Amino acid sequence: MIRRASAGDIPALARVWHEGWHQGHAHLTPEIAALRPFSFFKERMEGGDQNCVVAIVKDEIVGFARWEGDGIAQVFVLPAWHGLGVAPLVLAAVEAELKALGHTHIWLQCQMGNSRARAFYEKHGWCVAAELDVTNGTIKGRAPARVWRMEKELS
Repeated sequence: MIRRASAGDIPALARVWHEGWHQGHAHLTPEIAALRPFSFFKERMEGGDQNCVVAIVKDEIVGFARWEGDGIAQVFVLPAWHGLGVAPLVLAAVEAELKALGHTHIWLQCQMGNSRARAFYEKHGWCVAAELDVTNGTIKGRAPARVWRMEKELS
């Protein structure tokens, strides 16, 4: 089931984000991963139920997607649920939310080197528009990272 998130979902959202982020990114940026414990994700997720859809299986949140403006801020699924069809559902749900808001051109950032995520997005109609230098938050401040800016036209 896909539904909008609520404030009571924040601990589960933080867990999904923490586990999903570390599964997909820790090997790419171990120096950042070392500074992103669960507490980091929990603090950052406060208020994160706004502009967020969740995937629920047997009363457990197993994935989510959030948006900000015309961009997708996060798409994460618990690693145990990778490849089981959850990610396409949350991606489609967040794209539908952005379309309902009137956005026709949307974007997201994908960590360079995360070829699994890039292939997933490309399979769903996204394309790389640019390579960017950005910074990622950690418990000790910001750290540099490289991302693919991916874009999609909504029809």
